Parts: sequence; structure tokens; C-alpha cells
Amino acid sequence: MKVIETAVRETEATPDDAQAPPGLAHVRLAGPLTAVTAPALRKRVREVARDGHARLLIDLEAVTVVDAAGIAALLEARRVLEAQTGGTLVLRANPVVCRALKDTGTITAFALWTGHRM
Repeated sequence: MKVIETAVRETEATPDDAQAPPGLAHVRLAGPLTAVTAPALRKRVREVARDGHARLLIDLEAVTVVDAAGIAALLEARRVLEAQTGGTLVLRANPVVCRALKDTGTITAFALWTGHRM
């Protein structure tokens, strides 16, 4: 998994991305989200939370495969963020990620955003 965007930024409504959820920090991932790469996601979410961002959108559009460890890392990210006041995790998921979440019965644990732009 590659963290494409290492700097967390707050969204601002613009005409181009007016559908994006406002006030969420963003982290974009690419490649596999598996047992090998899940620790990097866990670390990044802890850094975001430590830096005071309780509301996070994880963009998984470029993720190519997800295994049980990847799903566990997403569930842990949800727990970490929701432990903070006002904490929220939103996933922007592609069909590969959605299928993995559906197949494991965890899709209802997440808020999903299907907007086209970020």
C-alpha cells in the first residue's frame, strides 16, 4: 500500500468538489491493503488522530486488493477515530474494497462516500 497523500488537509467546498464531505481530513491509499501493508495504515491513522484530526476520509479508490488484515486495519481506524469526540471515519471505496467489505459482513460498520471527486 502506498500512501499517496501524506499531508492531511481539511476539505473546502469548491465548485469542482462540492459533493465532497466537508471538514474531513483526507488520506489516499494505493495498491494492496493486506497483512504486509496494514501496519502502515494503522500508523497513519494514529498520526492523524494524534495531530488532532478526529474526522477522516480514507480514499481507497486506487486499492487493488484487500485481505482480512486490511479490513481489520480499517475497523481499527474506525475505533481509533470514534474514540475521539466527534470522531468519524468515511471510506471512499472502489468495487474491490466494497466486495471485500460485503463478503466479510463489515460493510455496515463504515460510512461510505461515493462522490466522484476529492
